[in-house]
Amino acid sequence: MLGQIPPTSFDLRFSVAGIPVRVHPVFWATAAFLAWDGSDPPATFLGVLCVFLSILVHELGHAGMTRCFGWDSEIVLGFFGGYATTVRESTARNIAVLIAGPGAGLLLAVGTFVVLRQVEGLSPRTVDALRFLLFINLIWSLVNLLPVLPLDGGQLLREILVWANRQRGQQRAVVLSTIVAGVIAVSGYLFGRRVGLDGTFLAILFGLLAYQNYATWQALRGGGRPPTNMDVPPPPGRRF
Repeated sequence: MLGQIPPTSFDLRFSVAGIPVRVHPVFWATAAFLAWDGSDPPATFLGVLCVFLSILVHELGHAGMTRCFGWDSEIVLGFFGGYATTVRESTARNIAVLIAGPGAGLLLAVGTFVVLRQVEGLSPRTVDALRFLLFINLIWSLVNLLPVLPLDGGQLLREILVWANRQRGQQRAVVLSTIVAGVIAVSGYLFGRRVGLDGTFLAILFGLLAYQNYATWQALRGGGRPPTNMDVPPPPGRRF
């Protein structure tokens, strides 16, 4: 989580199935960073659209499940990701809301795969865009399930640990998140390129998450509040 995203007069606002969506201008810059292809501007444009669709579908999964339980929800897209507002209630409902985000992304990946396999006559540019869409939704969903706060997997871990021990569960989740994020940061830097990912990006991203969780642990020891949820996009990597 990189902080709340304040509104600006340049925000793009619309709604999907009655769920309000706000897109901060910085989102487009970070999406362009993830999809950048300096030698092919149209490919970069299509990549930005793929990133936008992927994050939006992920957050719609969270927001849609939130609405199913009768709670209001708003989607905000900003710096390297976004979040959907929700209400913390029972452990089972919280877990359902958390799983719905990666679940929606995986469904989009499956749909994209089916189109690639079943639809003939697609242009090479369309095929490249669909492969990129498939790639980022698979990676995105898996990354968000890692047990690192504030990713969905980290929040799932927190829900379980708080359910098991209401007094110590939150601090234990933050400590485990700090350790896992640190390990991923180091491993990503050393081995990321071997699996087609940007090791430096992984190191920076999970290094920041490790630091944030450590700072949160210190705040909790002093009676502070835990951070707000924000989903983080996958590291840049090769396109299929």
